Amino acid sequence: MASSFIPRSGWRRRLAYELIYLAFGFSRSGMFNVGFAPARQGILANPAFAVRPTQIELYAQMFDQVRWDAEQWRRSDWLELAAGCGGGLLYLHTQHAPRSASGIEQSHVAAWRARRLGLDVRQGDAARLPIESGRLDGIFCLDSLGYLPPAAFTEAFRVLKPGGILLCGESFRGNPDAARDHYHRRAGAAGFELIGCHDASAGVRGAVLERSTSTLPIAFTLLPFIRDSLKEMLSHEGSRRLGLWSSGTMCFVITSFRRPD
Repeated sequence: MASSFIPRSGWRRRLAYELIYLAFGFSRSGMFNVGFAPARQGILANPAFAVRPTQIELYAQMFDQVRWDAEQWRRSDWLELAAGCGGGLLYLHTQHAPRSASGIEQSHVAAWRARRLGLDVRQGDAARLPIESGRLDGIFCLDSLGYLPPAAFTEAFRVLKPGGILLCGESFRGNPDAARDHYHRRAGAAGFELIGCHDASAGVRGAVLERSTSTLPIAFTLLPFIRDSLKEMLSHEGSRRLGLWSSGTMCFVITSFRRPD
């Protein structure tokens, strides 16, 4: 994960998240995660995804790793960890129509914004999921493992059915093989088995470069003391993180795990 102005612990961390989601406005289902370019036509044509289509495309790339037919999707129950404002859940409902799909998010503001879109997102802790054991067919998480508690993998394992799927899409400083091994160790410690690793670096790099010249939210341009840190988090023009992406030092992998039967 890249450095950012988000504190690592305590009330400062919670406050930072609330301020971020307030400052970015109220019309977005996608926020500040990385994306994947180019976005497919079905996403570009959907007004619900117009603000951040490349971020929604990265969710699409993630769900493409699940080789299910339409009936399997319709009979499935899903959870997103760190659901943000609900862009991933909105795409999942639109494209695959699972029986249920909900989200857990630490920010009260983000969860409220997702509920305004008609999504089931609750403020909560990924280390203490309010879900009975063996309930879910799938869990997904995009670009946020670095901010989740270590117990999140253990909780994910608990609430998944035997054979259930965990999808993790994450940025990593290093090559895709090293990234696969790193996330395999983390998930494997909770009992998961690795079933696949997809290198999405080229598309993510394209989206990062595309966004690097975008305009920062005006609320943050008025706060010079956090402007540089925000540029790093968003891989904005002149940031160190943009240099890492441009040079190929950063990669992005989508790892698929399975809870053994």
